[in-house]
Amino acid sequence: MASYKTSGIVLSSINFGEADKILTVMTERFGKVKVIAKGIRKIKSHLAGSLEPFMLDELQFHEGRTFFTATGAMILNDFPNIHSDLKKTARAFFLGEIVDKFVEENQPAPKIFVLLQEALKALENNSREIMLRSFELKIVEAAGFKPELYECVHCKESITIDDNFWDPVEGGVICLECQNKFHHGKEISDGAIKFFRFIEKNSLDSIYRLKLDQKIENEAETIMTAYVNNILEKELKSRHFMKMI
Repeated sequence: MASYKTSGIVLSSINFGEADKILTVMTERFGKVKVIAKGIRKIKSHLAGSLEPFMLDELQFHEGRTFFTATGAMILNDFPNIHSDLKKTARAFFLGEIVDKFVEENQPAPKIFVLLQEALKALENNSREIMLRSFELKIVEAAGFKPELYECVHCKESITIDDNFWDPVEGGVICLECQNKFHHGKEISDGAIKFFRFIEKNSLDSIYRLKLDQKIENEAETIMTAYVNNILEKELKSRHFMKMI
């Protein structure tokens, strides 16, 4: 029976049987996988406390018929601020749900694993909304839904300043002439376009230091919410939970 070791972050868990849990784990080596943690709900379980959502662990497991089976876990970073602050916890579940929805099972995605790890580190130290927008856009791009921010999605002409529109169905910016012709999309500001372009070109660390006008931040949230909902054809449950906190 093959055994494996990898870094991983639990995205979610459900109870299974009398004492087990089935975990959805984003791993460095194998992408998103299902892992059964046998006996983890027993008081004396050696896995209890190590496999909570949104902890960075070094995991050991072997391959079973249906799921991987966890045999060991060592905490590398428990992100204490995330787990002690309800607002940060809600945002962590939002990050986890995005990864869960956009990443296929058993498909290696090391860049997304690193992105999630960096986002959790940022969330541990601050609560800026800009982190959520950056993560959304980078995940969408990594999943193959990179929006068009430089050319009109209809006529393919370069986007110029002023009078541009965003269409979540087409997945990009539309010029005024094409909007008048096809009546697609809603107005998008130059500031929002520049912000999305900045996210595409820069690391999360650089983005988190960016000073952004609140109006643009709100516009970016509206745009990304509509785009993600259109791709998934439904709304993320965790987004609603975040708004309630």
